[in-house]
Amino acid sequence: MKKSILSVIAIAVACVFVFTSCEKPTMTSYLTTEKGWTLSEATSTPAWTLDDVNGTQITDLTQGYVYECEVDDIIKFNNDGFEYLNPGENLCDDQASQEQPIGKWAINEEDKVLDMQIPFFYDDEVESCSILELTKDQLKVQYAWELTADQTKGVPGKYTFTLTYVPAK
Repeated sequence: MKKSILSVIAIAVACVFVFTSCEKPTMTSYLTTEKGWTLSEATSTPAWTLDDVNGTQITDLTQGYVYECEVDDIIKFNNDGFEYLNPGENLCDDQASQEQPIGKWAINEEDKVLDMQIPFFYDDEVESCSILELTKDQLKVQYAWELTADQTKGVPGKYTFTLTYVPAK
């Protein structure tokens, strides 16, 4: 009887040790996945007006704002604090063929804010994005942007871009 009680106590202690020693994944650990992230969806609210003759408006940014050669780009958030871009197989004109650093990144897990360089913006600014979801299977961020009349692209106004990334293959 004593042996069975001691066995039960030993198993209970072992279970407690196993479950308390496991670290819960953090947003940073999900973000810095080794393979990186590829863009799977990009939307604009309100609709974005393209720089074409007809003034076409789109909500799906992959239909004329984000180029086809940018969709297979892989972004990586390395532990060194730098964000890297691997151009994938489909290169854009004048795009480097090897992985390049594109800026610094930072994450505030408490406020769910990711400061990152949005690759298809082609600027040196870091954008503060609200993290809508960050798991091992998806990175979904939202960026609010006010376009002024002195900027060259688009119709002035407030836009919200929602970008969804999935793990690179």
